[in-house]
Amino acid sequence: MGGIVGHVGVKPGWSYGTLERMQDTLTHRGPDGAGMIRWRADSQPVGDDEFAEIGLGHRQLSIMDPSEAGAQPMSNEDASIWITCDGAFYNFQDYRQELEGRGHIFRSRCDTETILHLYEEHGLEKTLTRMNGMFAFGLWDVRKQQLILARDRAGEKPLYYAQLPDGSLIFASEIKALLASGAIDRERMDETALDQIWALGYTAGERTLYAQIRRLLPAHYLVWQEGRISIHNYWDCPFGQDVWANRSLEDLADELEALLTDAIRIRLIADVPVGLFLSGGIDSSLVAALAAKATGRQIQSYTIGFTDADYDEAPFAEKIAVSLGIENHRRVIHEDVLQYAREIARQYDEPFGDSSAVPTWFVSKLARQDITVALTGDGGDEAFAGYDFMMQAVRIWGDGEQRLAFMRPMTPSEHLWEWKLRIAGFRRGYSSLERRIPLRWRRLLFEPTFLRRNRLDAAFADRWGWYEQVRSADWMSRMQYLMFKTWSPDDFLRKVDTASMAHSLECRCPLLDHRVVEFAARLPFSAKITPGGRGKHLLRTILARHVPPELFERPKQGFVAPWERMCRGEMASSLRERWRTQIRSPLRPDAADMLFPSEGPTSNFAAWTGFATLSLNENL
Repeated sequence: MGGIVGHVGVKPGWSYGTLERMQDTLTHRGPDGAGMIRWRADSQPVGDDEFAEIGLGHRQLSIMDPSEAGAQPMSNEDASIWITCDGAFYNFQDYRQELEGRGHIFRSRCDTETILHLYEEHGLEKTLTRMNGMFAFGLWDVRKQQLILARDRAGEKPLYYAQLPDGSLIFASEIKALLASGAIDRERMDETALDQIWALGYTAGERTLYAQIRRLLPAHYLVWQEGRISIHNYWDCPFGQDVWANRSLEDLADELEALLTDAIRIRLIADVPVGLFLSGGIDSSLVAALAAKATGRQIQSYTIGFTDADYDEAPFAEKIAVSLGIENHRRVIHEDVLQYAREIARQYDEPFGDSSAVPTWFVSKLARQDITVALTGDGGDEAFAGYDFMMQAVRIWGDGEQRLAFMRPMTPSEHLWEWKLRIAGFRRGYSSLERRIPLRWRRLLFEPTFLRRNRLDAAFADRWGWYEQVRSADWMSRMQYLMFKTWSPDDFLRKVDTASMAHSLECRCPLLDHRVVEFAARLPFSAKITPGGRGKHLLRTILARHVPPELFERPKQGFVAPWERMCRGEMASSLRERWRTQIRSPLRPDAADMLFPSEGPTSNFAAWTGFATLSLNENL
């Protein structure tokens, strides 16, 4: 429900102007209003011309209870607890009557107020485990003199923080707000994070490009008190544990469809119009089918198309919409990409290598003309095994029936490539499978001194801790868990939140409802993979109940822009020149020819990441 900022310190070192600057950078997340409250350590409010130890700020996107009663930051009855919250607490109504019965007084219809009273009644961890939602919040407990930061289970909503040398802490929904505080040294770079951007396309786990700024992990909360912080994990869902046996595919499909139907029902609750993104793929089509049924087909869908047929999913989305009887709005983008590309890249505050940020930005812009909340199909690939490289990894390193499921005729070059990966072992080989640029490009991209300081596997090291937690599971489950913990929040969910909130649009992901994820984590291999070796067997089974299979049974097509094809001719020449003259250490100026060649191959990833780096160069 907007953007959040705040600070806390052991002495009054924070001005009104600092918090206001931080808050104002997030106006796009909350254009409907702003709120701010500041105190001294003795809990006394301070004037605008005074310094404060504690401050909370909020930019409001009105979705539930747009009245003044729903404004934030908000407090409980005696103002002993204050909160600023971004996101949605879908099942808040389940607890309101119980809390009122225990004497709690509500002043609004807002879901955020329920968090305050649950915390007051049950404490932090029991509150978090009761919440079905996507959220990031900062909570100040006056009595305990504690600041608490918390983030939802899947990591749909972002939350960044920095602890400063004097023990004070600042936090915000986006990196740009922390930079606006003036307390961050922009020159102090996390070199491993920079390596991750070019290896993976994103900064992973807690890292950001700025050494002082950290990302709170999904399903974690942070407690600050007297200059010290502690971080805790409140939920986990290892895949491949306690797997169901002897349950039929239809039985599993019935249960999952019921879960998804309820996940969609609670995500349709809003005081503003709700629609959905529709790509024509399995995940968004399934969400569309169940949402159409729940709303009596009174829901609108939004689709982006490209003039380049190789990248255009719009015709498939249109057929799904017609089959479901829902209205579909479509926009074809071509030269629009170049007009808005720099703005899109800069929105991410650090180079972000996923070029699907481009169509996501455009579909959000299109949808915001009519709606304020959009349902998406995000999460299906991770939870239900939809990525092609997962199949390749099981074929290489798996054993037994799982490996046999993916055996197919291969060319000699494919045999050689897979043999090399198998010999390398899972960790090194899987890293090679995920790496977005060849190793020889890494040597051309970075200066030799950088390469000597940063070992080859450093970019992947942070992620292997998750893998270790599921070593006893089957190969497919291990990869699903790793993707759910890393790729999903750090790449896809970050992409969607940033692109949508740039247009003041809130996206909700029914497939990431924690009940759905917990269900998916227990599925047997046969419910994930079809007899022909295709992923998302269970989702395909449910979707076939609502849409003719010929409308969605086709090769997987990524939701990306044809950026590499656009970076040709005069534009490529201009980008090469800008890279040579503007880029700074530890990146090499002469990498320009590799990223933006006048002719010959590059890649969507390399061209977009290079462009994003140039667009954000003043922050590097």
